[in-house]
Amino acid sequence: MIQSILNADLSKMSYEQFQVFMRGLAQLYSDVNSNGNYMSLFKDLNTLAKHVERLPQDFFTFYGAYEIADNQVVVAVFRINLDAPMHNDTAPNMTIVEVSFAEDERNLQCPTRVREYLTQTDYVAQAEKAYPQIMEDLLWEKEREKRVAKLNLSEEDKRLLFEDAIEL
Repeated sequence: MIQSILNADLSKMSYEQFQVFMRGLAQLYSDVNSNGNYMSLFKDLNTLAKHVERLPQDFFTFYGAYEIADNQVVVAVFRINLDAPMHNDTAPNMTIVEVSFAEDERNLQCPTRVREYLTQTDYVAQAEKAYPQIMEDLLWEKEREKRVAKLNLSEEDKRLLFEDAIEL
């Protein structure tokens, strides 16, 4: 597992320096085992950002709002690509962690709570057209429904399931 304690002051970086720094961070997390490193990457991004969030139904893309020089708040998007494990009992590798920025048109699905912080007005306007809040809300609702879907168990199935759950 990568043990990283980032000691970087993004507020002193220009946009170009910020991009170079984030590319280095992505490289640090590339080609490593996903065991623990997935959460470590999220934690590091959360430490640096004003706000980090994933998309509904996408656990491998993190959008973040980062404050850099001149009080600019800019977006950076980290995408994690996993390989298939050789054995079923091993965690997949995070083969490539890619970072991109507002200039990449794939990034227009920026979550509303990240957009709220950004000072990149052109990007925010494009993102609001491409990915309106109502669409995001519907996707989150769909994800919540999947998580709390009720099991249709017969009374016999319930009895068998909970038979040994309670000891008197």
